[in-house]
Amino acid sequence: MMNKEENNNDMMDFILNDNETYDNGLSHPSVEFEENERKEADRILQEKEIDYKCCERFYGNEKLVCDNIRKLGSWLGDYDGLNMKDIVNKLLEDEKECVDMNPKYQKPMGYLHKTGKVKDIIKKSDGTYYTKKLTNCCLVKDENGEWDYVNKLNTNYNDLSELLTTLFLKGGKIEELTKMNSGEIKMYLTNIRKNNVLLKLFMKYFTVDEYKDFTYNTKGNTVRGDYVEDLTKQMLEKEGYTSLYEGGNGDFIDMKYGVDLIVEKDGDISLVQVKSRASTAKYSMSKDSYRYINIFAGESPDGNGITMYHRKDGLITVSVIGKDVLNSNMEYLMKRYS
Repeated sequence: MMNKEENNNDMMDFILNDNETYDNGLSHPSVEFEENERKEADRILQEKEIDYKCCERFYGNEKLVCDNIRKLGSWLGDYDGLNMKDIVNKLLEDEKECVDMNPKYQKPMGYLHKTGKVKDIIKKSDGTYYTKKLTNCCLVKDENGEWDYVNKLNTNYNDLSELLTTLFLKGGKIEELTKMNSGEIKMYLTNIRKNNVLLKLFMKYFTVDEYKDFTYNTKGNTVRGDYVEDLTKQMLEKEGYTSLYEGGNGDFIDMKYGVDLIVEKDGDISLVQVKSRASTAKYSMSKDSYRYINIFAGESPDGNGITMYHRKDGLITVSVIGKDVLNSNMEYLMKRYS
């Protein structure tokens, strides 16, 4: 009986070999099948708006495999895990446009510099601000020259789960993976990650444009995130804060410094990070990438309010703004999302 390591090695040779005999042996979906699958996923997303659930584009065994991969969570993207973040970055590298963003972000850079926390931002003799972090900023743009959702593929483990499932669908490995639980799939993925095998598999079976199809979960998260961010902004203003800066999709102040909003009250500038859920906001407080943040916010577990964690001088205070304030903002929200 063939052991798992032998089977994995055989799978690598089988899929990576460019020999025509190998290619003929693959259980590769037809172009029509893949097109129909994308149309069905589009229909589900359109009908349910932001309520698309991960792996709904698949059925039967394919969905089972996708669900098991999804259970691996952030391990899929983490540097210490499968490190799909690095793989996706390499796959999209040639599609990215890189520019110096220092001129564009002078206003928020000034606010960050004023806090005294962000040491890499310097004020030059001519009064302008500069940081090395913004000298070579790269993005994938859509056909209209705007920020594309595929830029978030490297950090969304739901979309990564669907991408990996499709890879195994293309390679005819679904039936085999159906017999594995999440732990066994984790070992399987770890094995094919070695020696850049996984990267080569993606390069063999996907075009760059196909990666843009794996953004359904990112789009849903972005809509939910914008909703919570707008509410957070309104609630902070009700508490006496003045909004100084608000980023958006493709905002490098957010990507480089973890800042969604910059607000001011009584002469003090606060940096805000907003998450879709309060639990995620609380968890984010321990991450070094958010070391500059004063206020973390997320939707409360019951969905009827916003929970805010205020961090100052090592102390954390928690405030919850409930449904009465949400109701008073309904007109604003309807106008915003009409």
